[in-house]
Parts: sequence; structure tokens; C-alpha cells
Amino acid sequence: MTEAMLGILTAGLGSAEMTVYSLAALALFRHWDFTLAEAAAGAALLPVMLASFVLQVADLSGIPGLIPIMRLIALSLAVAMIVRHRARIHFLPRAIRFFGREHLLAAAVLLGALGLLAVAAVVAGWQGGAILPAPAASPINVVGAPPPPTPVKLLADAVVLRPGFPGAVLLPWLAYVAICFGTYALARRYAWPPTAITVTLLVASMPRLVLLSVSRNVEIISAAAAVVYILALYRTIERPDIKDFILMVVALAFSLSPGRMGPVFPILGLALAVALLHRRHGGRIWWDLVCASPLSVAAAGLPVIIFCQGWHWTEPPFPAGFIATTWSYNADGLQGASANLLRYGLQMLDLTPPVEAVLAKVFNVDWNGFRLGVHDYLLGIVFEPGETGPPFVLPATGNRTLTWFGPFAGLLVLPALGWALRRGPRRLKSLALALVAYGTLVALIPAWTQGNVRYFTTFFACGGFSIAFLLPPWRMTRRRRLFLQLGAVALMAYAVGVACRSLY
Repeated sequence: MTEAMLGILTAGLGSAEMTVYSLAALALFRHWDFTLAEAAAGAALLPVMLASFVLQVADLSGIPGLIPIMRLIALSLAVAMIVRHRARIHFLPRAIRFFGREHLLAAAVLLGALGLLAVAAVVAGWQGGAILPAPAASPINVVGAPPPPTPVKLLADAVVLRPGFPGAVLLPWLAYVAICFGTYALARRYAWPPTAITVTLLVASMPRLVLLSVSRNVEIISAAAAVVYILALYRTIERPDIKDFILMVVALAFSLSPGRMGPVFPILGLALAVALLHRRHGGRIWWDLVCASPLSVAAAGLPVIIFCQGWHWTEPPFPAGFIATTWSYNADGLQGASANLLRYGLQMLDLTPPVEAVLAKVFNVDWNGFRLGVHDYLLGIVFEPGETGPPFVLPATGNRTLTWFGPFAGLLVLPALGWALRRGPRRLKSLALALVAYGTLVALIPAWTQGNVRYFTTFFACGGFSIAFLLPPWRMTRRRRLFLQLGAVALMAYAVGVACRSLY
């Protein structure tokens, strides 16, 4: 058997194993009365959590032989769960056919894109390559020193390069699936299905999310955990239940990402949960939920501790040849934060290379040059030369490592969060406030570099569903909805094309 055939076979068996875990989780969540979209979001994230848990337990114990034993136990439990609750997943083909009939364009695009990206992820895994390296690195500020100490989360590089979890090539793709279904489940709380599916298409088509789904990068995994956390928080507020509470706490711990900015979202998320649950159900809600099932809470404590990794702030196992980037604090205080906000705002006006090429050829407009000119003009009014940190530059066209989120992020997500702050219901307003605080801290704490784009993955993944509140039925006519869907389709085609083309 050739090496290529062996790699494909190993990746295929690993993907089948992940499928079994996902089906078992889907059956269990459906048994717990989750909607199909909510169950699918949780079922996509659960194998990622399981892989991270198994590998970290084996590393901490120093017994690599634990990996196959724990995998065998998990696989046996998953098969038993599928057999026991098989009636809960028999409807899947029927649900897919119904989705295709009711929403033909969205179904064709989403299912087709997910299928192509799954194949691309498997191919990237057995080839040993990746669209984006792990962890995210910027080509600027390159130094020879090792990266600063960061907590060790699931680094897919380390997983792929060892035989412990061959299905790990699909973990970023599963995180992308969790973001898609989580976005739809949250959008449904503010819109009818056609608009919710349109919003899901808009979020799923963000180029950086698409490229991260076939990468070896922990960035999208933390973002998916944050989305599932918000979904579990909504469910806990709506109907307090120990199962939703445990999912909320575990997902929040799993959203911790490597780096100095990693704890920012978990801290804000915890404050958000405390404020919303206290306001809706009183201060005893936490104690009441714990007392409802203390054994379940105790069992959930172990993965929470493992995912938080408070004891392990040593240098992570970066792959050989990894080039670190410098990380420095913003030394200019509020002035520096204001300059950073302007820079991030201009970077969010990302029209993607094809649109920029059309503007340059047809209208003779240099979009990148225009953004740089706006930056220099505005900062020249307020700041003296040399007061705004490193010079502002935009990534070169085609640099996939520094890809941003496309035009819908700046044109729809940001206005949606602003509208939610002004007119949104309490939960959405509080979440928008937390995301604004997160963005403010990203501008305030680190100095600007092109690589800081990685801090906004969680921001846009969590805030994407708020577009549903911005597009109520009296604004979202069928023609306007079709216009947005076609725009998302074009952006999705571009991003998936870049992801697949990069493997050959």
C-alpha cells in the first residue's frame, strides 16, 4: 500500500470515528429536546472537545497509551448512544430533503460548500499541509526568539503529527459547522426561517472562517466554543436546566484561546452569564442548578479544569520551523486605542481581491490605496508623526494567513450590533455590549499588527446572528433577501475556491 493510500485510509477512518461521535451527540441532544439546529451545533463541537480532553489527559498523565483506551471507551459509548436513541436520528434524511425543498439555493450552497471543505480538510490532513498554519502567525515583526508563554489548548498541528487522533484533521471543519448551526439557532430567535438562513449564509461565507475550516489553527475552535456558549446561555435563561447549564460552563471554559488575549472572552462571558441569569432568575439560580444534579456538576468539573489549563502556562509545542511574532502592549493608552480602532475599522472594509480588482480595472479605484489615504489623513489631523505605533500597512493581495472577513462583516455585523445596543431586547443588548467591550479591549491592550485579525474571529462569529435583528420582516422582502443570498453565494464561491485551490 502506497503512502498516499495509507494516508487517505487513515484520514477516512478518523473521519468516520468523528462522525460516530457527532451522531451520538446529535441523538443525545435531540433526546434532551434541543431543536435540530441547536443539537447540530452541540454535536459538531462535542468531538472537538472530546479530542482535546483525551489528548490533554494523556499529556498530563504522561501515559500516551491512554489515548487508544479512552478512544475505545468513547467510541463504545457513542455506538451505544446511537443504538439507544436511533429514532432521534432516523429523520435526518427527511429533514435534509425538506430543507432542500424549502430553501433550495441556501441548501445547495451550504451543503455543497460543507462537502467540499470536508474533502479539502481531509486532503490537507493526509498531505500534512494546511491553508493557515497553527497558531496564527503574521509575516511582519518576525523574530528568532520563541513565542511568549501561552496556555496549551488543542493545537491541531500536534494532533495531526501524532497518531493519537487521526480524525483531528476534521476538527476545524467541525468547529465551522458548529458556527453555522449555532448562528441559525440564535438567528431563529429574532427572525423567521428564510431570514435566519440568509443570516447563516452571510456568516458562513466570511472568507476567514472558510479558510480556517481547512486549517490547523485553534482560532476557529475557540470561536465555535464561544458561539455554543451563547446558545447554551440563551437556553439556560429561557428554561433553566442542568444540562444546558453544564454545556454553557464547559463551552465557556473551552473558548479559552492561547495567548495573552485568550482569557478576555471567557471573563466577559462569565460576567454576561452572571448578570443575565441574576436579572432573570435571581441570585440563587446558580446554587439551585448545582443542587439539582451535584454528581453531573462534579463530573463536568474535570473537563472544565482541563480546558481552563490554569496550571499550564509554559511554552506550547509549536511545530519545528515555526516562526514566532512579537507581541507588545499598546503603549499609547487611549490615543493608541483610538488609532487601533481606526485601523481595524479600515481593515473591516474588506471587499476581497476580486472586487478590488474590478474596482481597479473598471473604475480605476485603488481600494487599498484609498483606505491607506483615509488612515493617513485622519491620523494626521489628530496625532503627530510617530505617535501611533507601527506604520499601518494592509496585507498583500492573496495573503491567506491575514485574510479578513469580507464585506458583510463591516457592512452588516457592526451596524447590527449598534442597532442591538439601541433597540435590542435585554439579552441581545447585553451580548452586544459584551462584544463591544471585547473589541474595545482588543484595541486597547495589544499594539496593532496585521496578525491581530485573529482576535476578531470570535467577535464576528458570535455577533453574526445579530444581523437577524437588523433585518425584520418589513425590511427583508423576498427580493432583498435574494440579493443578500446571491452576494453570500458569490463570496462563498470565492472563499471555497481559494481554500481548495491552495491544496494543489
